[in-house]
Amino acid sequence: MTKPTSSETQKALKDLLQKKTPYSQIIKLLPNISKSTIGNYNKKFFGGAQHTNVGRVSKISPKTQRYIASSIRNGRIDGPKGAVRFLASQFIPMTTSGVKKMLRKKGFKARRKVKTNMVSRDNKKVRLAWAKAHRHYTVTDWCKWVFSDETRVNMWGSDSVSFFWSDKPGTMQPHQTTTKVQNNAGGVMFWGCITADGPGYGTVILEGTINSEEYVKILDSSLLDNTLDYYGKTASDIRFQQDKASPHKSDVTRDWFDKNGFSADEILDWPAQSPDLNPIEHVWYQLKRRLDNYMTKPTTREELADRISVEWDKITQKECLRYIDSMPSRIEAVIKSNGGPTSF
Repeated sequence: MTKPTSSETQKALKDLLQKKTPYSQIIKLLPNISKSTIGNYNKKFFGGAQHTNVGRVSKISPKTQRYIASSIRNGRIDGPKGAVRFLASQFIPMTTSGVKKMLRKKGFKARRKVKTNMVSRDNKKVRLAWAKAHRHYTVTDWCKWVFSDETRVNMWGSDSVSFFWSDKPGTMQPHQTTTKVQNNAGGVMFWGCITADGPGYGTVILEGTINSEEYVKILDSSLLDNTLDYYGKTASDIRFQQDKASPHKSDVTRDWFDKNGFSADEILDWPAQSPDLNPIEHVWYQLKRRLDNYMTKPTTREELADRISVEWDKITQKECLRYIDSMPSRIEAVIKSNGGPTSF
């Protein structure tokens, strides 16, 4: 049988409830009283309306909470850890988990940062103009293109993932992205291309980088002989795409294009700092994800090259088409960002 609460305890409890003392504090002052008993007497004395906050009183004022939320949105404060540092500067001690709880109540979630390309002020203008000039292109038009690129495949897998906190999905602020940085250690270079008919022939470069002489050899072998010939195409049937890497725009490369039926001026029209416009970037992601699924890491560059060849051959026409089909959306994203980086 439950022991009845003494009249003195009831009086003390009533006084504490009238002062809106938190339940946790009442339990410390009246250790023989349970939380449910406090709730029952609150209903008895005040109909439950006198003490609506049964939890811990927040250490942070509503004004400070609004400032933290606003600062995280615009990047002045870098997530929960940044908020903890800010609060400490205001002599308000709070744990990271406490800040996370507060942010979640305000609708914030941790979201993965998008890796974006750096775009200079001048190139933003070029990208915007190029996107507007190609805005009328249909998916059928883009299917005539051959999209190419080189990528570095690391021996020890892909880069780590970073996160940011946001209460609005789909936002794209500078502090919500990380910049891609090339890393030349412990890996190989891989050149490849995709078409509406399927993937092109890939080339692995085990040592060094790709200079102009090496690049035209790749174009001769991988593009002309093993991709266009394989799909029954000629230079006049397609529009070749490449970025503005130095070997791609050298006199040696320009001469090769002109001698083999391509328009060098047309090819070099592609805007600089624009990997987000190239659908092959998503193929690189799929390729590297499949390489990461191997149970063991490659011990030599040759072993890595073999794995790349195996997984590249598994890329399907359906995958290539899915990414090429996204070109109109990529164009619109560049226009929407006023030539800046996009989430692609």
